[in-house]
Amino acid sequence: MRNDYDVVLTRKDGSVRHFHIYGTPAPKGGDVITLPVEGQVIKARINESPLGSDVVQSVGRAEVFEI
Repeated sequence: MRNDYDVVLTRKDGSVRHFHIYGTPAPKGGDVITLPVEGQVIKARINESPLGSDVVQSVGRAEVFEI
């Protein structure tokens, strides 16, 4: 399991932000994570990959959407 991964956050307004997360296991599809955006904590859901959650771990990048 990886402990560093990249996150691409798509916000409700359509804006996109990139994060690099250190020291935590990579999330699986459907998991909810929190990210700091402009001084606020944003909840986001990991995109369900059509190829399965192993893709997130092998690539080290997750697409997430604000909830």
